[in-house]
Amino acid sequence: MFSSLIICCIVRMKKIFLVTIAALFISFLTHAQGTVRGKITDKNGESLIGVVIKLQSNSAGGKTTDLDGNFSIKLNDSTEETLVITYIGFDTIKEKVRAVNDEVVIKDFTLKETSHELKEVVIEGKSNKAKDYYMENVKKNSSTTIDYISSETMKKTGDQNVNAAIARVSGVSSGNNGLITVRGIGDRYVKTTINGSRIPTLDPLTNNIKLDLFPASLVDNIIITKTASPDLPGDWAGAYISVETKDYPDKLSVNVESSFGYNNQTTFKNVLSSQHSSTDWLGYDNGFRDHSQNPNGGYGDPHTPTQYEELVAAGLGNYYASLGVTNSTPWNETYYKLGLVQLGVLAKADYNDPTAVQAAERKFDGHYGDPYYNAVYDKTNGKSAALGQSFPNNWNNTVRKAPLNFSQSFSIGS
Repeated sequence: MFSSLIICCIVRMKKIFLVTIAALFISFLTHAQGTVRGKITDKNGESLIGVVIKLQSNSAGGKTTDLDGNFSIKLNDSTEETLVITYIGFDTIKEKVRAVNDEVVIKDFTLKETSHELKEVVIEGKSNKAKDYYMENVKKNSSTTIDYISSETMKKTGDQNVNAAIARVSGVSSGNNGLITVRGIGDRYVKTTINGSRIPTLDPLTNNIKLDLFPASLVDNIIITKTASPDLPGDWAGAYISVETKDYPDKLSVNVESSFGYNNQTTFKNVLSSQHSSTDWLGYDNGFRDHSQNPNGGYGDPHTPTQYEELVAAGLGNYYASLGVTNSTPWNETYYKLGLVQLGVLAKADYNDPTAVQAAERKFDGHYGDPYYNAVYDKTNGKSAALGQSFPNNWNNTVRKAPLNFSQSFSIGS
């Protein structure tokens, strides 16, 4: 009985001892974790909110300052640690700290603002001259009366060239010849420039150029000035037109535009038309309209036969060849009169008689039914009858359904 009691007491003492050892170990670990506290301000003493404080050895366990700029962070152990303090716009601070056991280390920090000196800042902007808002500003600031049409509007309306686009401006009308009229004043009194450079015209009766030569895809805007200004030439009365083309592209530019139009009075309805080939919509014929263009038997392209060709047709080819005269030899009256003598329509004695030469010429030309005339005509116009017969003898009207209005343009540049 007594021995059992002693054993029980020994067991209880062992348990108490183990619990005591465990408590002492936990207390030791707790005392090994120190704390760093402090306040972070700027150079003026103002508290900084949201400053990040973290340990360099454990960046995931960072803390931030509160509304008063205060912070508190635990150290992993009693070894030396490095605090890293970062804040946007301020220099980063790295500070080494060490806390033994449960020591609380007070550390206040003052952050300095980060400053970088910029020597020069250049801001460049480029206005888009193809937009309506740009042209409206030009119109508001102009001291003269101007109208305009921009590339933005041309894309909406589907105009393919400058002539079609400018006709939409109030007071401007254009014809099929590519020339325009402003306020009823003829094209003779209209001056046209490209990017400020005057464009001369080959027509002495007009002062304008054909604007359908310029595709709309290459134009930024068209400005029509209707009143005189000191900065403009004075030799116009109707309008001064300035066509402003697009700038040189900085890189390869490819532009493809397609437009479709519908007219409820004609589209998909039968309309009078003409015979056409299957490739007419591409701008060329596939051979449907091919006919002989050489009615002159053996003398190349259609033309009025020369005197040399007529005399050769009358049988004097070998004669002129003996003289060294060909179709490319400069022709003169001497060769012609020699030919008339060889044909027998001009006597040698009358070679220098103008009246006799004129009579021989009329006779050779067939005014008196001379057989030479028929022979020369048949030779020089041998294919005329066949050319006329190559056209079909069909006088009926051609009717077909009108398709959608369609246009397409393509431009490339760099």
